[in-house]
Amino acid sequence: MHIRLPYGDEMVPVDVPDNWINGRSYRPQPMEPCGDASAELMAAMTTVEDGDDTLSDRAGGKNNCAIAVDHSAPRVIEQLLPSLIEEIEDASSFSTSDIVIVLSNQFWNPIGNEQIPDIVPEGIRNHYKVVLHNPLDPDMVTHVGESSKGLPLTINKAYGQADLKIVLGGVQPDLISGFTGGRAVLLPGLAGEETLREVYGFNVIQDRHIRYGSYRDNPFHIAGMEMARFAGCDLCVSAVLTPTGEIARVHAGQYAKSHLEAMNDLRSSMSVRVKEYMDIVVTSGGGAPHDRTLAQIVPALCAVEHVLKPDGTIVIAAELEDGIGPPEFTEILMNHKNINDTFDRLSRKQSFTPGQWVAQRLYSLLQSHEVIIYNTKMDEDLIWQCGLTPSNNMDEAILGAMESHGQRCKIVALPDGPNSIGMLVRE
Repeated sequence: MHIRLPYGDEMVPVDVPDNWINGRSYRPQPMEPCGDASAELMAAMTTVEDGDDTLSDRAGGKNNCAIAVDHSAPRVIEQLLPSLIEEIEDASSFSTSDIVIVLSNQFWNPIGNEQIPDIVPEGIRNHYKVVLHNPLDPDMVTHVGESSKGLPLTINKAYGQADLKIVLGGVQPDLISGFTGGRAVLLPGLAGEETLREVYGFNVIQDRHIRYGSYRDNPFHIAGMEMARFAGCDLCVSAVLTPTGEIARVHAGQYAKSHLEAMNDLRSSMSVRVKEYMDIVVTSGGGAPHDRTLAQIVPALCAVEHVLKPDGTIVIAAELEDGIGPPEFTEILMNHKNINDTFDRLSRKQSFTPGQWVAQRLYSLLQSHEVIIYNTKMDEDLIWQCGLTPSNNMDEAILGAMESHGQRCKIVALPDGPNSIGMLVRE
């Protein structure tokens, strides 16, 4: 079998024996970018009706509007935000001073105000107030309720205190929430530190329903839906994104329904269905810019995890040009002795570190599976220290895994890594 795996800006050829048992390569069917994102939005907005509840009805009698925007989706901001603002102004009596753009932020390595010009077009910055959420500033959030699990729900004040509340986000698969966009623009995007420390806590992340590209029974997804209910959301616009971040489809309407439609669209196009559990999965970190660090390839590992047998092996090609990852993640991995010790440290609330959930997902996977990394740039001893197996020859790595699992092992290739979602046919 001959395949090519993305590796940084290059492709790694893989040539392994053809006499594999159940040896196949599976590729998803990615969506194509739409021709006109603004037209997609207009078409979606024409269906925004719950009975006779149009956008004009929702804006009626209200004095101001907050638009919560996913800061990590530049094409959504560039191509959809101007048209969405125009739709809001046409459906209401709001002036430019009545509309505020609230940019989401991240708990781990939050962006700063100096980066706003790189995110929001000048025309919008010059006419509308733009607020960048700071999850670490307690004065920027307000308490809106408590989740069914006792989670304190805090939201950005500019959004929480607005009369008309609108969410605009891009939908892509996510390591923790299953998918970005929709309720994820609010949680984690606009939540305060008190909420984030709880929702990213060890016990939540350890839940077996936390899965890449899956929202079913996902406690993070459920908490996000409850945040949207408590904080309010009058309109949700969800743009389905291609692997390169381009807009493929746009859904608009009630926050649960429109986001669900977007997630299902993406899940359907990204799914690769394998008939039975495998001994070995061959995959990639997705190539540049997705495989620059070890932290970045954790989603790729989790994307293929659910087609593996217990004690199965993942062989992944990842360039890792920038090493392990951000300082907090690196510190956790550099202090790794064994999985039990690492989990013990991560489970202590007083030692909570932003980004620890990525390390937790990695070591949860390593409890059941070996991960062999094909890499020619990162020091092998460093990879060993992190708990993974290094290799500088992809074919030898695969053949070694085959020898470990026996002559009749079941092996499959999912070359697209984080741009696909591995699942069994019965799922």
